[in-house]
Amino acid sequence: MKKSYEVVEKALVDAFLKGNPQPGCHLASERDLAAQFSVSRATVREALLKLQQSGWISVQQRHATVVNNFWSQGDLELLSSIIRNSEHFPADLASNLLELRLQFAPDYARRAVQNEPEQLQEHLVRSKRLSSGPGAISRYDWELHLKMAIWSGNKIYPLIMNSFADLYFKLRGEFFAREEHRSAAREFYRALLQATLVHDAAAAEAITRSAMQQRLDTFRHHAAESGSTSSS
Repeated sequence: MKKSYEVVEKALVDAFLKGNPQPGCHLASERDLAAQFSVSRATVREALLKLQQSGWISVQQRHATVVNNFWSQGDLELLSSIIRNSEHFPADLASNLLELRLQFAPDYARRAVQNEPEQLQEHLVRSKRLSSGPGAISRYDWELHLKMAIWSGNKIYPLIMNSFADLYFKLRGEFFAREEHRSAAREFYRALLQATLVHDAAAAEAITRSAMQQRLDTFRHHAAESGSTSSS
Protein backbone atom coordinates (compact mmCIF):
# COMPACT_ATOMS: atom_id res chain seq x y z
CA MET A 1 0.00 0.00 0.00
CA LYS A 2 1.41 3.37 -1.04
CA LYS A 3 2.02 6.03 1.57
CA SER A 4 0.03 9.26 1.24
CA TYR A 5 3.00 11.30 -0.01
CA GLU A 6 3.73 8.62 -2.64
CA VAL A 7 0.21 8.98 -4.02
CA VAL A 8 0.74 12.74 -4.33
CA GLU A 9 4.20 12.24 -5.86
CA LYS A 10 2.86 9.78 -8.43
CA ALA A 11 -0.01 12.04 -9.43
CA LEU A 12 2.28 15.04 -9.87
CA VAL A 13 4.82 13.07 -11.92
CA ASP A 14 1.98 11.95 -14.18
CA ALA A 15 0.86 15.58 -14.51
CA PHE A 16 4.38 16.79 -15.31
CA LEU A 17 4.76 14.17 -18.04
CA LYS A 18 1.47 15.35 -19.55
CA GLY A 19 2.70 18.95 -19.49
CA ASN A 20 0.38 20.23 -16.77
CA PRO A 21 1.93 22.44 -15.57
CA GLN A 22 4.57 23.12 -18.19
CA PRO A 23 8.27 23.48 -17.28
CA GLY A 24 8.94 27.00 -16.06
CA CYS A 25 5.45 27.42 -14.65
CA HIS A 26 4.50 27.70 -11.00
CA LEU A 27 3.11 24.72 -9.12
CA ALA A 28 -0.01 25.15 -7.01
CA SER A 29 0.58 26.13 -3.39
CA GLU A 30 0.94 23.55 -0.61
CA ARG A 31 -2.49 24.57 0.68
CA ASP A 32 -4.14 24.07 -2.71
CA LEU A 33 -2.38 20.76 -3.32
CA ALA A 34 -3.39 19.54 0.14
CA ALA A 35 -7.01 20.36 -0.66
CA GLN A 36 -6.77 18.79 -4.11
CA PHE A 37 -5.46 15.47 -2.77
CA SER A 38 -7.31 15.56 0.57
CA VAL A 39 -4.09 15.23 2.57
CA SER A 40 -2.22 17.35 5.08
CA ARG A 41 0.22 20.07 4.08
CA ALA A 42 2.96 18.02 5.76
CA THR A 43 2.20 15.16 3.35
CA VAL A 44 2.36 17.53 0.39
CA ARG A 45 5.64 18.94 1.70
CA GLU A 46 7.13 15.43 1.85
CA ALA A 47 6.03 14.71 -1.72
CA LEU A 48 7.50 18.01 -2.92
CA LEU A 49 10.79 17.19 -1.22
CA LYS A 50 10.95 13.88 -3.10
CA LEU A 51 10.15 15.64 -6.37
CA GLN A 52 12.83 18.25 -5.73
CA GLN A 53 15.40 15.54 -4.97
CA SER A 54 14.55 13.87 -8.29
CA GLY A 55 14.91 17.13 -10.20
CA TRP A 56 11.28 17.79 -11.12
CA ILE A 57 10.83 21.06 -9.26
CA SER A 58 12.69 23.85 -7.49
CA VAL A 59 11.35 24.75 -4.05
CA GLN A 60 12.33 28.11 -2.57
CA GLN A 61 11.13 29.53 0.71
CA ARG A 62 8.65 32.41 0.36
CA HIS A 63 8.54 31.87 -3.39
CA ALA A 64 6.29 29.78 -5.60
CA THR A 65 7.54 26.31 -6.49
CA VAL A 66 8.67 26.16 -10.12
CA VAL A 67 8.54 23.16 -12.45
CA ASN A 68 12.04 22.56 -13.82
CA ASN A 69 12.90 22.06 -17.47
CA PHE A 70 13.46 18.45 -16.48
CA TRP A 71 14.12 17.04 -19.96
CA SER A 72 17.24 19.17 -20.29
CA GLN A 73 18.23 19.45 -16.61
CA GLY A 74 17.33 16.00 -15.27
CA ASP A 75 19.58 13.00 -14.66
CA LEU A 76 19.28 9.29 -13.87
CA GLU A 77 17.50 10.11 -10.62
CA LEU A 78 14.70 11.73 -12.59
CA LEU A 79 14.51 8.73 -14.90
CA SER A 80 14.30 6.44 -11.87
CA SER A 81 11.46 8.61 -10.57
CA ILE A 82 9.56 8.19 -13.84
CA ILE A 83 10.03 4.42 -13.73
CA ARG A 84 9.02 4.26 -10.07
CA ASN A 85 5.90 6.37 -10.48
CA SER A 86 4.60 5.24 -13.88
CA GLU A 87 2.29 2.25 -14.15
CA HIS A 88 2.34 2.65 -17.93
CA PHE A 89 5.76 3.93 -18.90
CA PRO A 90 5.52 6.37 -21.84
CA ALA A 91 6.17 4.45 -25.06
CA ASP A 92 8.34 7.20 -26.53
CA LEU A 93 10.64 7.14 -23.49
CA ALA A 94 10.82 3.35 -23.59
CA SER A 95 11.82 3.58 -27.24
CA ASN A 96 14.50 6.14 -26.34
CA LEU A 97 15.91 3.80 -23.68
CA LEU A 98 16.04 0.92 -26.15
CA GLU A 99 17.89 3.25 -28.53
CA LEU A 100 20.37 3.94 -25.75
CA ARG A 101 20.88 0.23 -25.17
CA LEU A 102 21.47 -0.22 -28.90
CA GLN A 103 24.42 2.14 -28.50
CA PHE A 104 26.15 0.50 -25.55
CA ALA A 105 25.09 -3.19 -25.64
CA PRO A 106 27.29 -4.05 -28.66
CA ASP A 107 30.25 -2.44 -26.90
CA TYR A 108 29.86 -4.35 -23.64
CA ALA A 109 29.34 -7.59 -25.59
CA ARG A 110 32.60 -7.03 -27.47
CA ARG A 111 34.47 -6.15 -24.28
CA ALA A 112 33.03 -9.15 -22.42
CA VAL A 113 34.35 -11.51 -25.11
CA GLN A 114 37.74 -9.82 -24.91
CA ASN A 115 37.92 -9.80 -21.10
CA GLU A 116 36.00 -12.83 -19.85
CA PRO A 117 35.30 -15.24 -22.74
CA GLU A 118 35.24 -18.34 -20.53
CA GLN A 119 32.72 -16.89 -18.08
CA LEU A 120 30.55 -15.59 -20.90
CA GLN A 121 30.70 -18.96 -22.64
CA GLU A 122 29.65 -20.73 -19.44
CA HIS A 123 26.68 -18.40 -19.03
CA LEU A 124 25.59 -18.71 -22.67
CA VAL A 125 25.66 -22.52 -22.48
CA ARG A 126 23.00 -22.23 -19.78
CA SER A 127 20.59 -20.81 -22.36
CA LYS A 128 20.28 -24.28 -23.89
CA ARG A 129 18.67 -25.55 -20.68
CA LEU A 130 16.13 -22.77 -20.24
CA SER A 131 12.47 -23.68 -19.93
CA SER A 132 10.19 -22.51 -22.71
CA GLY A 133 8.19 -20.07 -20.57
CA PRO A 134 8.60 -16.28 -20.78
CA GLY A 135 9.59 -15.88 -17.12
CA ALA A 136 12.74 -17.98 -17.31
CA ILE A 137 14.03 -16.44 -20.52
CA SER A 138 13.21 -12.92 -19.30
CA ARG A 139 15.31 -13.42 -16.15
CA TYR A 140 18.11 -15.06 -18.11
CA ASP A 141 18.19 -12.26 -20.67
CA TRP A 142 18.52 -9.65 -17.93
CA GLU A 143 21.30 -11.62 -16.22
CA LEU A 144 23.17 -12.01 -19.51
CA HIS A 145 23.17 -8.32 -20.30
CA LEU A 146 24.07 -7.34 -16.75
CA LYS A 147 26.94 -9.83 -16.64
CA MET A 148 28.27 -8.65 -19.99
CA ALA A 149 28.07 -5.07 -18.71
CA ILE A 150 30.09 -6.09 -15.63
CA TRP A 151 32.61 -8.13 -17.61
CA SER A 152 33.13 -5.23 -20.02
CA GLY A 153 35.25 -3.56 -17.36
CA ASN A 154 33.36 -0.28 -17.78
CA LYS A 155 32.03 0.51 -14.30
CA ILE A 156 29.34 2.83 -15.65
CA TYR A 157 27.56 0.18 -17.73
CA PRO A 158 26.28 -1.85 -14.72
CA LEU A 159 25.13 1.34 -13.00
CA ILE A 160 23.10 2.29 -16.08
CA MET A 161 21.67 -1.22 -16.36
CA ASN A 162 20.62 -1.34 -12.72
CA SER A 163 19.00 2.10 -13.01
CA PHE A 164 16.69 0.70 -15.69
CA ALA A 165 16.09 -2.71 -14.10
CA ASP A 166 12.42 -2.23 -13.18
CA LEU A 167 11.55 -0.85 -16.59
CA TYR A 168 13.42 -3.57 -18.47
CA PHE A 169 11.53 -6.25 -16.55
CA LYS A 170 8.25 -4.59 -17.54
CA LEU A 171 9.27 -4.39 -21.19
CA ARG A 172 10.74 -7.88 -21.27
CA GLY A 173 7.61 -9.34 -19.71
CA GLU A 174 5.62 -8.04 -22.68
CA PHE A 175 8.32 -8.84 -25.24
CA PHE A 176 8.95 -12.45 -24.23
CA ALA A 177 5.25 -13.23 -23.93
CA ARG A 178 5.40 -13.92 -27.67
CA GLU A 179 6.90 -17.22 -28.78
CA GLU A 180 8.53 -15.69 -31.87
CA HIS A 181 10.44 -13.26 -29.66
CA ARG A 182 11.65 -16.05 -27.40
CA SER A 183 12.83 -17.96 -30.47
CA ALA A 184 14.68 -14.88 -31.75
CA ALA A 185 16.35 -14.47 -28.36
CA ARG A 186 17.50 -18.09 -28.36
CA GLU A 187 19.00 -17.57 -31.81
CA PHE A 188 20.82 -14.51 -30.46
CA TYR A 189 22.27 -16.56 -27.58
CA ARG A 190 23.31 -19.32 -29.97
CA ALA A 191 25.08 -16.93 -32.35
CA LEU A 192 26.73 -15.07 -29.48
CA LEU A 193 27.97 -18.36 -28.04
CA GLN A 194 29.56 -19.31 -31.36
CA ALA A 195 31.39 -15.98 -31.49
CA THR A 196 32.52 -16.38 -27.89
CA LEU A 197 33.85 -19.89 -28.47
CA VAL A 198 36.30 -18.56 -31.08
CA HIS A 199 36.97 -15.33 -29.14
CA ASP A 200 35.61 -13.24 -32.02
CA ALA A 201 34.82 -9.98 -30.23
CA ALA A 202 33.96 -8.13 -33.44
CA ALA A 203 31.39 -10.77 -34.37
CA ALA A 204 29.89 -10.60 -30.88
CA GLU A 205 29.54 -6.85 -31.29
CA ALA A 206 27.82 -7.18 -34.67
CA ILE A 207 25.52 -9.97 -33.47
CA THR A 208 24.45 -7.98 -30.44
CA ARG A 209 23.86 -4.83 -32.48
CA SER A 210 21.64 -6.73 -34.90
CA ALA A 211 19.65 -8.36 -32.09
CA MET A 212 19.14 -5.09 -30.21
CA GLN A 213 18.09 -3.31 -33.42
CA GLN A 214 15.56 -6.06 -34.06
CA ARG A 215 14.12 -5.67 -30.56
CA LEU A 216 13.89 -1.91 -30.96
CA ASP A 217 12.12 -2.26 -34.31
CA THR A 218 9.74 -4.83 -32.83
CA PHE A 219 8.91 -2.58 -29.87
CA ARG A 220 8.21 0.37 -32.16
CA HIS A 221 6.01 -1.79 -34.38
CA HIS A 222 3.91 -3.03 -31.46
CA ALA A 223 3.74 0.48 -29.95
CA ALA A 224 2.45 1.83 -33.27
CA GLU A 225 -0.11 -0.97 -33.46
CA SER A 226 -1.29 -0.22 -29.92
CA GLY A 227 -1.56 3.48 -30.72
CA SER A 228 -3.60 2.79 -33.83
CA THR A 229 -5.90 0.45 -31.93
CA SER A 230 -6.48 2.88 -29.06
CA SER A 231 -7.22 5.77 -31.43
CA SER A 232 -9.64 3.82 -33.60
